[in-house]
Amino acid sequence: MNFPLNLAVNGTASLSQVGNYVYYSTGSAGGADQSIKVKTDAGDEYILKPGQGFRLDGRSFNNLLFSNNANAATIVGTVLIADGGFFDNRVAGSVEVIDGGKARTLGGGAFMGGVQGGSTAGQYTHVQIWNPAGSGKNVIVESVTYSSGGNGGIYMRTNAAALGSLLGNGPAKLANGALSAAELRYQTLAAFAGGGNMLVLNLAAGQFSTFTFKEPVVLKPGNGFLVIQTIGGNDVNAAFEWYEESNA
Repeated sequence: MNFPLNLAVNGTASLSQVGNYVYYSTGSAGGADQSIKVKTDAGDEYILKPGQGFRLDGRSFNNLLFSNNANAATIVGTVLIADGGFFDNRVAGSVEVIDGGKARTLGGGAFMGGVQGGSTAGQYTHVQIWNPAGSGKNVIVESVTYSSGGNGGIYMRTNAAALGSLLGNGPAKLANGALSAAELRYQTLAAFAGGGNMLVLNLAAGQFSTFTFKEPVVLKPGNGFLVIQTIGGNDVNAAFEWYEESNA
């Protein structure tokens, strides 16, 4: 049987359930350490990360005590408790797909935000998701939606300098959740900023497109990701989807 977990910092949860098998199915702590400590009334104690579990051979428990092991952030997840009659008839070697995205959102670690860069004659408009130095987080960018009021093209690049104007920190996908460590920024410049192009895409005025990365772009602290309008004097808009993990 599956049971939900919600462990605040220094929090515990007790469960009265007979069994001999515990499996930590899913868990998210907004990018922080999501390990839990499990104590049985049979005297056993385990520290588990998502995907780990234990079985008591020839013995059973009647009560379990769960606690937040690292006490870094609230942990939201699920555990599976079973007894000696538990079996798994899935094909050996099959991959279990876990809804980690929802758990990440509930844990306050998933974000989405848009930023608009206005136009300046003769200059190139840049917008950016920026991971400040000292944030303690890796920012993992999954997709970018972009548009402009004018025809042109799009360059997507990484860089290591924040753009000059700050819109704000990114909103959480969890309603009323804490803001992201990542910042949404914009600036017009006389030349293109950043390094080599990761993507070069055409852009039709008034139309939006979304690019989803096959593997995400990872921004360590002190790095950013740019979306640039290639035609001077045109605006550009971008909406980023990302999540955060600890950089420790």
